[in-house]
Amino acid sequence: MQDVKVAAAQFMPKHVDKEANLSKIAELTARAAGAGAEIVCFQEQTIAGYSLWGPGSSKERAGGGKVVEPGRVSPAWNLPGVHPYEVAEPVPDGPSTQRLIEIARDNRVIVTAGLPELRRDNAVYNTYVIVSPGGVIGKYSKCHCVPGVEFAYFKQGNALPVFDLGKLRVGVLICYDNHFPEAHRILAIQGAHAIIMPHVTVGRGWWHDLSPEEAHQQARNWILTWLRARAFDNSVFAVFVNQAAEGEAGTLGCSMILDPEGDILAECASTGEDLVVAELSAQKYYDVRRRTHDYLVHRRPELYGPLCHTDTGEE
Repeated sequence: MQDVKVAAAQFMPKHVDKEANLSKIAELTARAAGAGAEIVCFQEQTIAGYSLWGPGSSKERAGGGKVVEPGRVSPAWNLPGVHPYEVAEPVPDGPSTQRLIEIARDNRVIVTAGLPELRRDNAVYNTYVIVSPGGVIGKYSKCHCVPGVEFAYFKQGNALPVFDLGKLRVGVLICYDNHFPEAHRILAIQGAHAIIMPHVTVGRGWWHDLSPEEAHQQARNWILTWLRARAFDNSVFAVFVNQAAEGEAGTLGCSMILDPEGDILAECASTGEDLVVAELSAQKYYDVRRRTHDYLVHRRPELYGPLCHTDTGEE
């Protein structure tokens, strides 16, 4: 690993308006690059707008409620909103990924962002792409879809890759993925120096009876409950990037970057559009791994067989 400056950029995307969202990504990437960032990270489903999958959308489902192509979507899919296949794209050849590469090239940085991906198996995946000025470095598809709503739209990914970005290696875990600590440990074992954690989470509705300021504090407390543990236990940097709010509506931001001891290096102070830049220090990483608390080397894998058991019911 080498010292590298990383940005976490949050905004509220426009509903199913890729052009507007990519323009905002370009604007914030330029700002982050101007502040010295070499890697600029955006939230889950940044490009299409995550509200696409929220129940209760005011927009009628395209196609009058009919499936565009039989067999392309789960029978459980009966929620309002635009049909996911109308906005899903292939990666890397789709127009949104190609535009993301242009943004990376214009600013000479690496850019990471989320979009709905259509693959050759005719399924849609919740995918996060990493691009450089030279093209696509890699992609990750969410492995733990939220029970219910997400299973109606996405096929789950089946791999936990680590990507070499030159100055550091990163893994990606999307939103609900981050509540499965086994995934973080696997990425750390595979050599990740940092884990990018794109989210759309902690909505205003969770604390609707509180003031916006109090709700933001509650969201921050909830995030730090698990985020510090993920960074500390695995001796990795954590780049948490969440969707911003619009006024008092929507998610509550709190994007932040933590070091391998769980200390906050930088965080967005507002719930609205914002970005922060932090330097990930190689010295800090190696100090932790060599002298402080490298728990990875003290593991006892022969004791961990029950981790693979899925039946957790009482006898």
